[in-house]
Amino acid sequence: MSSKSLNKPTHGGPREGAGRPKGKKNANAKGRTAISKSVSMPADVWRDFDIQRGTMSRGKFIASIL
Repeated sequence: MSSKSLNKPTHGGPREGAGRPKGKKNANAKGRTAISKSVSMPADVWRDFDIQRGTMSRGKFIASIL
């Protein structure tokens, strides 16, 4: 084996080109566009919230109310 093959990972780790496009290399490059926030409520309020939203995601349900 050469010394180069010993230092090169054979599996796992990040892949070149994987993930969201960033920077000036790509016309569609915007990176992550979502803004995450957290909401703290008692468990019984979350239960009622989940019943009201039905099959809609929590984020889409909140957005539909606003």
